[in-house]
Amino acid sequence: MLTADAIATHEKVLDILRQQAGSFLIVERSAPRLAGVFGTQQRYLLAQLAAAMMFRSKDLTLHLSRFLEAVAACRIASRNTAHDFIREMEKYGVIRSSVAPEDKRSRPLKLAEETIGLLGVWVGIHLKTLDMFDNGARAQTFAETAGMLARLHPEIVNRIMQSQRSVSPDGTFSLFTWMNDGGLVMDKMIATITDFSPNDDRVVTGIGSLDEIATALRVTKTHLSRKMAIAEREGSLGWTGRRGASSLWLSHGFIREYVDYQADKLARIDEAYAAVVASAEPA
Repeated sequence: MLTADAIATHEKVLDILRQQAGSFLIVERSAPRLAGVFGTQQRYLLAQLAAAMMFRSKDLTLHLSRFLEAVAACRIASRNTAHDFIREMEKYGVIRSSVAPEDKRSRPLKLAEETIGLLGVWVGIHLKTLDMFDNGARAQTFAETAGMLARLHPEIVNRIMQSQRSVSPDGTFSLFTWMNDGGLVMDKMIATITDFSPNDDRVVTGIGSLDEIATALRVTKTHLSRKMAIAEREGSLGWTGRRGASSLWLSHGFIREYVDYQADKLARIDEAYAAVVASAEPA
């Protein structure tokens, strides 16, 4: 089982995370409507919590009142925000309401099949990333084991919700992750880097304009420019020439924030995976 420190200090961590970032961007392009549900840190946490609660139930359903109670307990959003989020998920078909056999007036929530598929892809990408650190076979085992998503996903979410770094990231990373598609904005930056060698404490990306970042993502160029201007003042990123029309560079400090966040998440996913596999093994 890999620890966050072992992941963060691995000699190939940046290249491995660059590949993971590319995988996330491919998923966004293939299912932009569903990926939008996870668009901000708060939406990501709300969606993961709702899905985990559904997977844990015997009939894969969830009553809104229970979800609102769980959100309040985890302190990730207000009840009104959580309620509006669920209604938006219903509107876009991410979840749907069903009729409870024992009470025709009750309409518990259920994940759409497409959503379950996307969650499986999300888990699979992380397991594949973990495999690249130690030549493991987690992704293959996950793909070949029927029903593993329903057992593994709640264990992952439970551990993520216990992580201060995952629930409340700080630094420049936090600046982006709370904006629409902010996580994908950072993934796009990381995915375009071909050489992580230090150069005056700057790592040059393959991005040459703000348009390249905003294109195909749910963020306006104006809003993105404001956020990046803050990050520039903090010394986390900048441009090799004219602002917004030259090569974008990232500081090693900013990249370290990205690495530490991903390492923490991956370590918790690996812990959850190990627990699920162990529970399935005969005594």
